[in-house]
This record gives sequence, C-alpha cells and structure tokens, in this order.
Amino acid sequence: MKLKLLHLLLTTDKDIEGTPAQLRGFMGNQFEKHIELHHHIASPEGEAKLKYDYPRIQYSINRNKAILLGIEENAISVLRNVVMNVKELLLGSNSYEIIEINAHYEETEFGILNSGKLILYKFNSPWLALNSENYKKFTVATIKERRRLLKSILIGNILSMSKHLGYNVPDTIHVNIELSPIKVFYKDIPLVGFKGIFESNFLIPDYVGIGKAVSHGFGKVMKTNKS
Repeated sequence: MKLKLLHLLLTTDKDIEGTPAQLRGFMGNQFEKHIELHHHIASPEGEAKLKYDYPRIQYSINRNKAILLGIEENAISVLRNVVMNVKELLLGSNSYEIIEINAHYEETEFGILNSGKLILYKFNSPWLALNSENYKKFTVATIKERRRLLKSILIGNILSMSKHLGYNVPDTIHVNIELSPIKVFYKDIPLVGFKGIFESNFLIPDYVGIGKAVSHGFGKVMKTNKS
C-alpha cells in the first residue's frame, strides 16, 4: 500500500538542548485539541489518558532542527495547518526562535515485498523492544533465546504498526537481526534499548519508528547497505 508522509523540519536560531519528549509536550500543550500532537484522550474522569494506537506524529531533534514526521492525512493536515505557523519553541527553560520551516511530502510503498527480497535496515535511534514482562524473560535467557525473543518482538511490532495503519499483512514476515543492547533513558527512567541492523521482507519507509515510544523519537529505521 502507499503511505502518505510529511517530513517537517523546523530550523532554530541555535542548537536545541531539549528532548523529543519536551518537543512533543510543547506542541501538545500549545494545541491541546489536536490529539495527533500529544496522543492523549480524556478519560471518563476527565484526566488525560494515553491513546493506545500507533502515533501518527513522531518527533526527533538533530542539533538546531526539530523534526516532525506526520503519517497519513489527519496528521499531515495538523502539521501543515497548525505546526507550520509556530514561531518559537519553548523547551524547559530555553526558548528557540524558528528561522526556517521546510516540508517534504511523499507517498511511499509500505508492506510485504512480493519478490521475497530482504531489505537491510539500521536503527537510527534505539529500539525500545522490551516491556516489563519480556524484560524479565530477556534477562534470564541464553543468547540464542534472546535472539529468538527479539525477532519475535520485532515481527510483532511490524504487525501492530500495520494493523493500526490499516494494512492487512498478506504473508509471513521474516526478519534477521544483528542487535546489541544499549542503556537509554525514557522519561528519566533507565531502560534497555537496542542498536544495530535487521533484514526483513517488509518495506518500511525511512525515519518511521517501530516499537515503544516512537512518538518520542525511538526506534527510527532507515534502509542501509552493509559496510
């Protein structure tokens, strides 16, 4: 299927010291009615509650650029009609003037490759694969068992993403992995993430995130070649 993407680059007057989580928080607070920006909905008690869905707007930061990826029409509309009018970012105690905004729209293929070809990807940012339950399994597993567990989780992440994006996976997803653990912090909590490469017969657009906390910039993938 074709996936509609909008890459929005907000260039600021100085390097950004904040985090993708702060960027997401700023946008969500500024434009609370746009659920796509903060991924929370009101509970029956009136409290903000996380929306269990694949985030259609994903955030990252690279030096003096705040980068927002919008996936599909609703998210793209919010980026074009709301975020492109932002003049300043307030992250923590720091303010950043936006001096330039660039947008790149594309419609790109997403899904199983009929050819059976395997595409090589690398994680541009750590992949958060483990929840509390499978973290316990991971810590006591052998190397072979860890590899099998991570492959299963990766396939599950791709299936979950596909379901939420309305793509019915017609065939078996295959993956091979070469990953190493890395310590990361998510909401100031230390976690185990993974960096490295993987192969799959599933086509994923560059910079799209898989796994946990993708709206915070984790799990971004990019096609690569073996060096």
